[in-house]
Amino acid sequence: MKLHGAIISPNVRKVIIACMVKGIDFESNMIIPGPVLKEPEFLKINPLGQIPALEDGDLIIGDSNVILQYLEEKHPEPPLLPSSPEERAKCRWLAEYAGAALFPCCGTMFREVLVNPNYFKQPTNQKTVDETIKEKFPPVLDYLEAQTPDNDFLFGADISIADISIVSMFITARYGGFSIDANRWPSLAAYVERVRSHLHVAKCVENEKEMLKMIMG
Repeated sequence: MKLHGAIISPNVRKVIIACMVKGIDFESNMIIPGPVLKEPEFLKINPLGQIPALEDGDLIIGDSNVILQYLEEKHPEPPLLPSSPEERAKCRWLAEYAGAALFPCCGTMFREVLVNPNYFKQPTNQKTVDETIKEKFPPVLDYLEAQTPDNDFLFGADISIADISIVSMFITARYGGFSIDANRWPSLAAYVERVRSHLHVAKCVENEKEMLKMIMG
């Protein structure tokens, strides 16, 4: 099995953590987002020109949530979805929400504060950063604050696709200097730290240090 994409990408990271939890071996093909994603060779793998993309034998698929669902169905143990239909639906919804609502905020912080000034040698757009922190993040964090439990993970003692999806976005945001205000969003802040301390999540972050150094120059 081959996973295409930069390990520091939040959507690639989701798949890596899921593979680690399930004990799935894979080959990592490091692809840094940029012009290479529009080259014909990569577009044969993912015609959308996005990462991650997964090759497993003759199967080639893109989109992190589709990949996670495939891994869950092919390697059901240990499960990354809760048992009841209701909780499974909510788990998938929260994973989708992380990608649709949280990712744009976290990605902006990562790009503007870390990547642009350090890797591309372009100035940070401070107006965009300020708007993200003051206007775009708060309603998303308000919603997640209402969803997070006081202990364990979202669906009990075992990590789920939703937990992985949410924490991956916040790892990316932290690289961009953003941290959750624990006074305003106490449950969410504590929850994110619990998920970050999960064995495989922590190991994944440790494995990204070399790539962070490369970005920093």
